[in-house]
Amino acid sequence: MNPKMTKIVARILAIILIAALVITSFSFVFFLATGDGAVYGATTKERLFLDKELDFLEELMIDVKSNYKDDISYEELVEGAYQGIFEALGDPYSVYYSTDEESDNFVESVSGEFIGVGVSMEDVDGKCRVVAPIPGTPADKAGILAGDVITKVDGVDVFEMNLDSIVGRIKGEAGTKVTLTIDRNGLTLTFTLTREVIKTSSVSFRMVEPTIGYIQIAQFDNDSHVEFRNAKLQLISQGAKSLVVDVRNNPGGFTKVAADIANQLMPKGPITHYEQRGTIVETVSSTGEGDLGIPVILLVNEGSASASEILAGAWQDSETAILVGTTTFGKGVAQQLISLENGDQMKLSVFYFLTPDKQVIDKVGITPDYIVDTYKGAEKEALLDDLKSFAPMAEKEKPKAGDTGLNVFGAQQRLSLLGYGVAVTGTMDGKTVDAVKSFQKTQGLYSYGVLDYSTMGRLDTAAANFVLSADNEMDLQLEKAIELAK
Repeated sequence: MNPKMTKIVARILAIILIAALVITSFSFVFFLATGDGAVYGATTKERLFLDKELDFLEELMIDVKSNYKDDISYEELVEGAYQGIFEALGDPYSVYYSTDEESDNFVESVSGEFIGVGVSMEDVDGKCRVVAPIPGTPADKAGILAGDVITKVDGVDVFEMNLDSIVGRIKGEAGTKVTLTIDRNGLTLTFTLTREVIKTSSVSFRMVEPTIGYIQIAQFDNDSHVEFRNAKLQLISQGAKSLVVDVRNNPGGFTKVAADIANQLMPKGPITHYEQRGTIVETVSSTGEGDLGIPVILLVNEGSASASEILAGAWQDSETAILVGTTTFGKGVAQQLISLENGDQMKLSVFYFLTPDKQVIDKVGITPDYIVDTYKGAEKEALLDDLKSFAPMAEKEKPKAGDTGLNVFGAQQRLSLLGYGVAVTGTMDGKTVDAVKSFQKTQGLYSYGVLDYSTMGRLDTAAANFVLSADNEMDLQLEKAIELAK
């Protein structure tokens, strides 16, 4: 093997063999921040297999370079091999950074200060989907919502770009403009935003009632736990006898910080478990010293992701807090930023994190104890048009599991509007039955999954209130939290 190809193979081995990695001492948003975890190396049999396949890969690169119709360098071929390894994982959170700019962009995005428009994004099935806009930023003020899909940046289609490339296009100098084209449930929208320095003050607080304190955590920066402790103490000194904590549209952050905040209010016990290859390799636990024994309500929604879900799972399972809102995002995997022998870096998913009761979060999310929907920022006229087009639930039938009909179709339309995530098919499938049960529970009805007349009447009322709340900017979730906190 010639010296150049020896170097190429060595670089590839540095990626493939996890035993050859040097793990940095810091973690970032959505990442593990405690413990080193388990590190697996290749067995003798696997090494023999790799040696054989890498010899073939060397010859393949030589043949491709020698016979391809255009000039291509070994560096480009090796880069393609690196990227191919990560594509094989099928994990949008694992990324290979071949340049300092890419890794710096990532580090900057979780540092608490950056230049941009203030939107958190994830790769979902090859689409760049908004997890949540950061409150008070250009994206938030313009009306970009969680769930929006970014299709173009400054008129350039980003469908085949990776997330970091899209972030690079959205970033720029403060004061310059960028145009985002958004797909919102089939509707194309265009937003022209002015980039600015985003300083994420992660914790804000105020008294919302004479005895109720409110704390909002925008994301989990490296000092959010300190800010949260100060907010909690100040509110208690002002007379707070109960707390409403708000992590709606919080895309995550340092998991160690989320665990610290969980520890500040919960009794002794597990906060989260880290699982790798079906085995729990570490458990992060609360000391119980911060348990104040006061009522706590936690607000969550579909934009509450990752570290937010660690907090939500910890407080729900330990009965520290009652959860109010909508089902969380469902991002239950932890990453670490890993430095490689060749000077490059990669962000690799190394663990799943579970709730204290060992419930899976990834791709499932956490369902609140009370499902309450608030549709803020939408135009009342558009919502009213949707509502007027819904099928009437006028049939003298009470559909149950497996039944079909207009009542089912109309109920599914209303449940979908309210955020229950059901498909509008006209058939009472399993998801629809579960959604009906959840809705009945939140309405104080008998929760048995049958569309009886009372349930259909409540659905009509809830959908109408939902539309009205968009016009009046009512925060129905916060109102419910205050009601429970009293």
